[in-house]
Amino acid sequence: MKVTFPQMGSLNIPLETLLQGLNIEIVSPPPLTKRTLNLGVKYSPESACLPFKLVLGNFIEALELGAEAIIMAGGNGPCRFGHFGELANDILTDLGYEFELYILEPPVKSIVDIFVKLSPNFNWVQVIKSLRFAWKKLILIEEIKKYRLKHGVFLSKNQINKLEDEYLQLIREAKNKEELASIDHNYKKEIDEFTDGQQTSLLKVGLVGDIYTVSEPFANLNVSKRLNELGVAIDRAVFVSKWVKDNLICGALNISSNRKVIKAAKRYLQEGVGGLGLETVGETVLYGEQGYDGVIQLAPFGCMPEIVAKSLLTEVERDFGLPVLTLTLDEHASATGVQTRLEAFVDLLTQKKNLNKKTFLN
Repeated sequence: MKVTFPQMGSLNIPLETLLQGLNIEIVSPPPLTKRTLNLGVKYSPESACLPFKLVLGNFIEALELGAEAIIMAGGNGPCRFGHFGELANDILTDLGYEFELYILEPPVKSIVDIFVKLSPNFNWVQVIKSLRFAWKKLILIEEIKKYRLKHGVFLSKNQINKLEDEYLQLIREAKNKEELASIDHNYKKEIDEFTDGQQTSLLKVGLVGDIYTVSEPFANLNVSKRLNELGVAIDRAVFVSKWVKDNLICGALNISSNRKVIKAAKRYLQEGVGGLGLETVGETVLYGEQGYDGVIQLAPFGCMPEIVAKSLLTEVERDFGLPVLTLTLDEHASATGVQTRLEAFVDLLTQKKNLNKKTFLN
């Protein structure tokens, strides 16, 4: 049975490693394009959020390539992500596609049962080995992205794209942890050669919001690379590994996680509101405490958790003197519009930083 999964950033690389390690035949989801979005918009409910429309369009493209089964993560709470699977299943079935849907969500036993069914020669030794190696690839991909977000300001657009594509391909092809360690070392060394001797008094901006919109460049219109090109160093609060730990692992064990973020948000929000709403507030508070120049919230249009968070970020902004820009994204968002807002925001941050410097010197 040929299995596919949603495209989101570079998550396809560790997922391919995991599934291939379990001898599961895969159909890698194609990169997101305008066609993906158009398909999703055409067949989704009008009120559906941008992530759902992109996921649905991506599933259609993967099914066209021969996929026979879909696996995806599940969820619960006010965020509509928990309903993605069932809604996509109904729409795709009505369109005449024949496939099986598997939703990964706690308890752990239900996740294991899915892989037992999909893997022709399931055994725990191979599962643990494949899972650990896939996890190492995920962590390395995220480390590379963090390093690029911080230092990409010193590289041209072509250099950034070339380096990232080259090293992601190396991670995809890596066969052992020694190769991954070498990739990590070489990537950072190559980046450091560009940054050696460069100025360090850069604007620092934190990136928060919905995990899909933050992780998938097509969904956010390449916000992070645009900011790097504008001379901004970025810290991203949202990564898949953190989401997996907080939701699938800690959720399955019914233990609390994210204590630092929850504590930071407590003054403004005492309970979770679904999705990453509470994390958006808490991480923004932490950025304020760490002296960041600004924060950008990426939110799909109509995303209830991020709407709640946005209403509270006004208070955080006032209390910490921390400029916050919310970019609400849907199928109508344009690269030009996003670029204009980012340029205006960066100008504001630059003026504020220069004013603070003059005040300090005086």
